Amino acid sequence: MRPSILINVMKKPLVPLVLLGTVCLIISCSRDDLSDREYIATVNDEKIFYDEYQKRLTTRKNILPPGSLPDSSSKRRMLEEEILESMITEKIILQRASQLNLSVSNTELEQKVLDIRKDYGDHFFDFLISRNVQYDEWREEIQKEMLMDKVVTTDVNASVRVSEDEAKDSFQKQPDLCKTEAQVRVAQIVVRNPEKANAIKVRLENGEDFASVAAQESIGPEASHGGDLGLITEKTMPEPLDETIFHLQVGIVSPIVKSAYGYHIFKVSEKRPAQTRSFDECKDDILADIRVQKEDAAFTAWLDKLKHKAVIKKDTKIFKEMLQNK
Repeated sequence: MRPSILINVMKKPLVPLVLLGTVCLIISCSRDDLSDREYIATVNDEKIFYDEYQKRLTTRKNILPPGSLPDSSSKRRMLEEEILESMITEKIILQRASQLNLSVSNTELEQKVLDIRKDYGDHFFDFLISRNVQYDEWREEIQKEMLMDKVVTTDVNASVRVSEDEAKDSFQKQPDLCKTEAQVRVAQIVVRNPEKANAIKVRLENGEDFASVAAQESIGPEASHGGDLGLITEKTMPEPLDETIFHLQVGIVSPIVKSAYGYHIFKVSEKRPAQTRSFDECKDDILADIRVQKEDAAFTAWLDKLKHKAVIKKDTKIFKEMLQNK
């Protein structure tokens, strides 16, 4: 698993992956207290503290859609073990960053923060408040994630090579690679309660501009762009959103659709039919796909090697006690 791919969530409509992946809170505890804190594991003698683990676990649970929490003890244990493994991986990668003398400059961090905030427009701080995340803590977590990405880029991806011959071979074996699925360009307005959604629907039926209303009322990060989600293919969005979008005619405002994320109203502005491209037309896409596959395989091998070298100790007693107290 790549370091930044920590949580699977709805694609762009509400929460960019990079933001959700970094809402894990930093413990506000003085260094003088560290010796008294329980820890759940160590990685090369560096401790993963129990309270940090609990906050990471709570954060993961809080961002899951309502009704999607694990409903059995075995599934809950899988989630808890997954969180601990992700924290061990994080420690290993950050230790590797230190060995390589890598860092993230303030300039790099500020640019990244600005890029993320642009996606949210005026709703950025509302999002942090809704998840009880302090801005400074979130900013530190962004810096940590950037550093992990830089380690992978430097230590793994830089050695990956992809040739045109590989792309041609892949095309000959899988000609469907150059088939493009039908796409639609869609905009959305999403709000938290049905009353507001109904009021917005009336405004749209009375002729108000969809993009303007989205910018004013939608809680989605794309609100600052008039609600535009860009071109999407089928099964990009969760049901029942996907079905609504792909049955909607161009220029028509959809009915209100309820999901785990809120109440949605959609408008399709363009439809593109499926098509088959030549090798030259899709060569770059094939090369990119092969690169991703090679980078993923190289990352897995690289991380396994680092884990094999690392001295990892889990405090099974604390972990079992925690599970028994559920």
